[in-house]
Amino acid sequence: MLHYALDYNDLVLEFKKKVIIEETPIMLALLADKVYAIQDKCTHLGGSLSKGAIENTEVKCRLHGAKFDLKTGNVIEKAHVGFVKMPTKKAKIFRTEVLDGKIFVEL
Repeated sequence: MLHYALDYNDLVLEFKKKVIIEETPIMLALLADKVYAIQDKCTHLGGSLSKGAIENTEVKCRLHGAKFDLKTGNVIEKAHVGFVKMPTKKAKIFRTEVLDGKIFVEL
């Protein structure tokens, strides 16, 4: 089922934004006219991914450096403290659709 997230123009202004849909925190990112949706909680310790940096189609958690692919949710780089890698699971992604200037997310 599709759920309204926010207006497309709101995402254009900021290019990434945290929304909450049915108590689920989700980070939306606009890259090259494509809207991606990924869980907003890092799978390592729950840091907010929407506060992290985005490069290409990867988001990096600012707490311990875990990197996730926005297309697949796959772990690109595990969380780490110094040289010690920490357990990091795949992040959940969500299908998005833009209809009439509004962004919808499928949970």
